[in-house]
Amino acid sequence: MNKEPERLEQNSGSTLISLKIMILLFCVTPITQMLFSLQTAMGMMTLTIMRTFIFFGVVLVVALFCFIINFPFKHKRVRTGIELFVMMAMGSLCYIATGVASSGYKFVFVLIVTIYTMELGKRTGFILSAIAGVVLLSGDYIDTFGTNRSDYFQADLMLIVTFFLVSYIVGWYVKRDNQLIKHLQDSANHDALTDLFNHRYFHQYMHSLFNSAPPADESQFLFIADIDFFKVYNDTFGHPKGDIVLKEIASISSEIFDGGLVSRYGGEEFAFVASAKDAAEACDLANRLCERVYEYPFEGEELMPGHRLTISIGVAERKSTGDTVADWIARADNALYKAKSFRKNRVELYTPVYDRFDHLDQVNDDERIISIKTLLSVIDARDRYTRNHTEHVVEFCETFARFAKLSDEESQKLISSAYLHDIGKINISKETLITEKRLTDKQWEEIRKHPADGADIVRKMKDSDEIADIVLQHHEKFDGTGYPNHVAGKDLHKLARILTLADSFDAMTTKRNYQRARTYEEAFEEIRRCAGTQFDPELSEIFIRAINETYR
Repeated sequence: MNKEPERLEQNSGSTLISLKIMILLFCVTPITQMLFSLQTAMGMMTLTIMRTFIFFGVVLVVALFCFIINFPFKHKRVRTGIELFVMMAMGSLCYIATGVASSGYKFVFVLIVTIYTMELGKRTGFILSAIAGVVLLSGDYIDTFGTNRSDYFQADLMLIVTFFLVSYIVGWYVKRDNQLIKHLQDSANHDALTDLFNHRYFHQYMHSLFNSAPPADESQFLFIADIDFFKVYNDTFGHPKGDIVLKEIASISSEIFDGGLVSRYGGEEFAFVASAKDAAEACDLANRLCERVYEYPFEGEELMPGHRLTISIGVAERKSTGDTVADWIARADNALYKAKSFRKNRVELYTPVYDRFDHLDQVNDDERIISIKTLLSVIDARDRYTRNHTEHVVEFCETFARFAKLSDEESQKLISSAYLHDIGKINISKETLITEKRLTDKQWEEIRKHPADGADIVRKMKDSDEIADIVLQHHEKFDGTGYPNHVAGKDLHKLARILTLADSFDAMTTKRNYQRARTYEEAFEEIRRCAGTQFDPELSEIFIRAINETYR
């Protein structure tokens, strides 16, 4: 977060306060001298006492002024009004103490007018100039008593004109400088293309949110949106047309998230922060944006995949305690990654893999639930690919179970197995898991152990032998050439054959550092090609229909 503007503003404020105190002390000096001169006929003791009172009076006035400046008044105008009254009153007393019309301290009013015009603007300067003028003209009027003329009237009239000229000139420069500062701040905080807040301001805003507790009556949500296939659009129609798309989506986003933060996060990504009563309302906001973008007639969209230009959005809720800006952004980014993985044009709410347990709560054995949740927390702490891959496989298995109308018991076992199928990877080095290169033979050997390792871990849970068997077989092939035990055909557990399809489908449609992501159509073609060898032919067609009808 860039704190330079705040630091400069604080320094400027400190300088003005110092000048005000100096003017105040300057006013106090002649008043003190006048009081001392009144005591020359008094005794030494009386004079000493008077000096003491004067000293403490000066200290009290300065302390009171500092208190007024720094006291957190509910209404800023009240503090400003009291401050101006004290300053003008001290200036007037100084004027009176030094001879009224003949005073040599009239220029104090020029200092007061200048300082407060700099701080509060031309209008305040004019008001103070008028008050100072009334004080000077009143002094001139008093000076006419007995003579019917004032020797200082013309000079004071010129001085009053000077007050107003100073107010006008200083006020004009202050206004121009404020406009320039605002322009520079806007330029620093806004994206030049879309006029939304930029990445820099987004992080400033996020950090400012965490300076206070989240609201008690609403939840705060972060949305990260990404335009689907935007590189394809830019490559096809050129960057000027792509810029038009960015501006149009920025305009739509500003309408949907009116009242919240709308920013361009970078490239084709946008970030929004908004309050909502719950996750359902937040997802409804995101879905409205997806629908508006989908329905908008972008130029050339008929040549895009799906013949539409679409947007995917990840949504994450701010935690009430123990949250950080980095963690909140990471959760929204993970949700976006999942949305992009599931054929795009989709809204995904971040849910940790170990929290998605509605279907496992049917199990009455609390010990088993606790064991599964503990294992899932291990998965969630692993590399990003393993965590997201697990969530995708669970999603595909849920989709299959609903489409094929599996029994509650079968669905529960399939979903539990999907959650735990890669738990054996806890024994694999992180270097192997996150490598950006193709795996070596030694690394492949390490990887091939994870089904058996996972099955051994799961088997230690109460009443989980069948789930352990499914985990053990999820890399077996229908023709018996898989691993670790070369089981084939109908000897493979039916749920293991389904899990193999979901696991392989996600691996094919997810981008890795050493392979591109295949389209769903390409993955369907590969499943059909490998039906009878790697996959169960009958279950393959059911799986393809389930995915196609759910995510098309």
